Amino acid sequence: MRYLSILLALALATGCAGTVSRPDPATIEDPRPVFLVDHGRHSSLVLASDRKTLIRYVYGDWAWYAMSGGGPLRVFPTLFARTQGALGRRELEISPETDAIQGAMRVPVNEVHRFDAPAPRVDRLIEEIDRRFDQARDSLHYSEDFDLEFVHDPKPYTLTDNSNHVVARWLEELGIEVSGNPVFGRWRID
Repeated sequence: MRYLSILLALALATGCAGTVSRPDPATIEDPRPVFLVDHGRHSSLVLASDRKTLIRYVYGDWAWYAMSGGGPLRVFPTLFARTQGALGRRELEISPETDAIQGAMRVPVNEVHRFDAPAPRVDRLIEEIDRRFDQARDSLHYSEDFDLEFVHDPKPYTLTDNSNHVVARWLEELGIEVSGNPVFGRWRID
């Protein structure tokens, strides 16, 4: 109970939202589209590769997300324990438009936010995430529910380092400023 009280106090103190500052497109050399996908309580990121394809990346709890094992009995371990992390990906054969991205997902999408980022940073992030994904290919699992391939991620999933925190770090690696705490998947766009 004490742990829960501390978490709730922390969440209230940080405002429980991540604020993303939209970069000025005029300052970005060789811009490439980046999409923050808000699914409600969790987030994913869609990046445009140099091959003109879009790749969706997600991070979450293995049992809940990759194995579609969500439910009331899974809530407490997912929120209050360090669990097996899952890294998911899928190439999307669609145009880089927010409506097309929203329609390409098997899960509800509240909103899609488009940003531009420098192409070299986008390429570097794609390489980094794909390297992590490829290193864990022996754990590959396809989830029909989410239409994503998942692998075990070496980083454990926790409430204080969940899908929203990972997406925020990915955005920062692209040079997009993120402040606040998106623990519950609430995003504000400046």
